[in-house]
Amino acid sequence: MSLEACLVWAMIDKGFSGGSTVAALMNTTVLGGIGFLFKKLVEDTFVKPELLPMGRLHRLATDRSGIIEDGRRSNREVFETRKALVTGTLRFVEETLQGWVPGSHFELCVFVDAKEPLLFSYFDSNHDTVARSMALREQNPKFYLEKGYEVTKVLSTPTSQPRVIGDTHDTKASYSFTTDEQRKQIRSSVLLSLDLGRPFALVVSSNVKGAFKESDAKLMSFVRYAGELIRSDLLDDGFVDEIRAMKPALFPASVPMVEHNAAAKISA
Repeated sequence: MSLEACLVWAMIDKGFSGGSTVAALMNTTVLGGIGFLFKKLVEDTFVKPELLPMGRLHRLATDRSGIIEDGRRSNREVFETRKALVTGTLRFVEETLQGWVPGSHFELCVFVDAKEPLLFSYFDSNHDTVARSMALREQNPKFYLEKGYEVTKVLSTPTSQPRVIGDTHDTKASYSFTTDEQRKQIRSSVLLSLDLGRPFALVVSSNVKGAFKESDAKLMSFVRYAGELIRSDLLDDGFVDEIRAMKPALFPASVPMVEHNAAAKISA
């Protein structure tokens, strides 16, 4: 294009006819368009990574089938099988976000229950599946409520719209941190209610400010897609409705009710 521009300038300077000059300008335009298309082709092929490779989707489906089959063969608790399925989905989401969403460290959580919120499943970029707060929650069922975790608002008041926090350090966000390390690792988050009639939610966080934008339709659709996968695992066979009976030690406020229901069944 530079050479063509020089040629046009020289032609005009030497007094060439208008027709020749126009032809040269047209050549410059054509070359510029071809160059732009070639640049885009190179970027799409070699520079921009594929957001969701088919191989990754295949591995997700294969892993899910394996978890279910292993659970049946080993008579593993339904609670642990469901947790493994949800954690597998969180791993899939974390892998997909790498290179797509700004950030080098992502944390993904699934919370259930509003009265005694439980961090049911966790996965981060270090491939850790246990968060520090999980042990604290086992000691205190009201831990997340008392610490003012943002997700408790979503659990108590479910909404169909995702809650996007562009900057967790912004005082207007009123984001609660339990440790200094958490303050460094969580700079932006998106929180999504998974069911309007039941309290469970997905939380995805990045260590970069402004990583999530509601205007990013593809990203929001992907988060909703992951949320629907998790929702199906929690709702299947009424799992989330029976979780208190499965793990009464995690929900002490529900123990009397569970014992009462059990006694009623025995009497009947």
